[in-house]
Amino acid sequence: MKLILLEKVYNLGDLGDTVTVRAGFGRNFLLPRGKAVPATAENVEHFEARRDELLRQANEKLAAADARREALDGLEVLEFHVAISPEGRLYGSINPHEIAGKLTELGHAVEKSEVDMPDGPIREPGEFVVQLNLHADVQTDVRVHVIGETG
Repeated sequence: MKLILLEKVYNLGDLGDTVTVRAGFGRNFLLPRGKAVPATAENVEHFEARRDELLRQANEKLAAADARREALDGLEVLEFHVAISPEGRLYGSINPHEIAGKLTELGHAVEKSEVDMPDGPIREPGEFVVQLNLHADVQTDVRVHVIGETG
């Protein structure tokens, strides 16, 4: 499936690039979220007419993401106090939803989809580093300290 990207997509391409993707990825992710349009002659003309507007919007999103990153860089450690089992493991886990919720409580609006945990949820006490993907070009790390409490 050939598509024209309407914004920068991480590991795929930049604004205005014509990319070939699998049909499911295009149909289920890129098209519904407004990140791309089919690469037809009519859409190419329409895109070229709107290029300046789309570039301006992309620069505004990038500036907003940079501002969010600077605010998050001031955050030292995100602490979770959780109950642990006698074996030293958490009852449940700390997942992206909980990390995003905690950051939002602290005044940093973060979506669950922006939290990157490639090793899966946290299931034991300790210190961990979690990456936040705020924009295709803007990433930052947050230190998470999970403190186990028995009883």
